[in-house]
Order: sequence, then C-alpha cells, then structure tokens
Amino acid sequence: MASDALVSVVVPVYCSEQYLAATVREVLDFFAKVGRVEVVLVNDGSPDGVQKVIERLSRDDPRVQFLELGANVGQHAATLRGFSIARGDWVVTLDDDGQNPPEAGYAALEELRAGDLDVVYGSFDSTEQSLSRVVASRLNRWLSSHTLGNRSGIAVSNVRAIRGDLARALGNNRSAYPYVDALLFRTTRRIGQVTVEHRARGVGHSTYTLSKLLRLWMAHITTLSALPLRLATMGSFATSVFGFTIGTIELVRVLAERKAPPGWLSLFCAVTFLFSVLFAFLGVISTYLGRLYIAQNAGGLDWVRAQSAEAPAPPPRDPG
Repeated sequence: MASDALVSVVVPVYCSEQYLAATVREVLDFFAKVGRVEVVLVNDGSPDGVQKVIERLSRDDPRVQFLELGANVGQHAATLRGFSIARGDWVVTLDDDGQNPPEAGYAALEELRAGDLDVVYGSFDSTEQSLSRVVASRLNRWLSSHTLGNRSGIAVSNVRAIRGDLARALGNNRSAYPYVDALLFRTTRRIGQVTVEHRARGVGHSTYTLSKLLRLWMAHITTLSALPLRLATMGSFATSVFGFTIGTIELVRVLAERKAPPGWLSLFCAVTFLFSVLFAFLGVISTYLGRLYIAQNAGGLDWVRAQSAEAPAPPPRDPG
C-alpha cells in the first residue's frame, strides 16, 4: 500500500464501553506500521458510557474521529454515516468488540488493491460464535445469494475493504432501512473475498439479540429486492389458475350431466372464480409496486467507477 494513501477504519459502536479503547489502540498501532490511518467511530445511540471513552480517544489522538447519533439507528445505518465523513482513499469496516483483528481488515484491503476490485469481504476461516449466530450467518449467506445478486456465493461479513469514493457515495444514502451489503452489490460487481481470522470475544457478550437478527433478515429480503412481492405475485397467479381450473371442471361436468350442481358447489365455484380474478389483479399490482419500490430506493446508486478525462459528468439519475 502506498505510504501516502489514507485508510479510514469505520467502526460502529454500541455498548462497548469496556473494550472499545483496546480495540481502537490495536487498530491504530497496526495500521500505523503500514501507512496513514484514521479511525471513524460512530456511536449508535449507545445507552452506556462509551461516548466518554470515544471523546477521550479523540482528544488523545487526532487520528480518531467520531459521530454521536442521537438514537439507535442500527449498525448498517451507523456504518453509512461513518462512510459519509471518511476521508480515506480506502475504507475498512471492523466491529467494536475486537473479534475482527486489524490484520483481517488489512488482508481484505490488500486483496482489494491486488485484484483491482471495489469491495472485498473477509471470510472467516472459523467463527468463535454461538450456535445461533453460526446458523444466522449461514442463513444470511443463503439469503444474500437470492436477494443481493450474490451468485458467486461470497461470504458477506462485517469485515470489508471498500474504495473510498464508493464508500462516500453510499454514505449519502438516507434510506430509512439501509443494508450496506445490498447497496454494495447493487452498486458494483467487482466484489471479492479473502479468508481472515475471527477471534473469540474477550470481554462482554454479543448485542445481537433474536429480534435484531430478525430485523437483519428482513433487511436482507426487502432492501433493494422485490422478492416478497414476486413471491406474492406467483402465489396470486397460482391461486388464480387453481380457481379457474376448478370452476372450468365443474362447469364442464354440469353441462355433461345436464343437471344443476348442489347449492354449496355453485357457491364454491362462484366464490373461487371471483377470488381467482381478484388474486390475478393483485399479482399485477404487486409487480408494478415492486418496480416502484426498487426505482425509489435505487435512486443515486448508479456509481461511476471511472471515466475518460474528456467525458462530461453524468447527469444525476432520476429516481422516478
């Protein structure tokens, strides 16, 4: 890495008063050996006394920058806010608990530069996590392959190395329910991975509760993806076809036997036919609604990676 290049290490912070200082010192000491570094700490409305730790770190070392958010907006929204003020040529994301050593972020950064990529994820060789977190991670990987366009099966994690201009472009996203990895896969396809270490937690415990994991899965499914609406569309048309088929069969049988069907059967066929038409219309509406949702949330994500010196700047994309 060029010695004059600046690396911004973005760390979302939540309930890490006991160990944040040790994590930041380790990051600063390591990256100081390989080049210029700044650490961007984003306090995600933490209820403990971690803000005093952050202010002390920033006061003692000018390489530490911070944002204190007024409320808990979630790890991904906090990370994006950190992207918006990161000044580095490269941006690395790490957790605040020290389970991601700085060597992991540096390995992702080296892979990023060597492969002329835009994003590199750190894939853990082994995870020091509970069974529930391991299951959640595997489910997240499966969801990412079906909702993010992650067809190469890249292991999505919180250890990332990103081009600085791309990170700052994403930092302008103000979605109410952002998901960093969905934005990255939507913006570029030059994405790779490298195997990195994942350490056991030394102090404290994970702040990821079951409810937070459920919200993360919902973000996987819904952010820049219309998968639920597509499933609803397919279900609607399948129900419509089923209802129409049943109605047609009963109509043919009645005409063949030349006698009126029982009253309950007539009512069943009529209701089934009407609902089949209704479900068909709902399927069409879901298709258009999905397109509107994607168009609205994808606005501004057409990142220009490079262009010729003579080429004019592209006009801003109309989100409508």
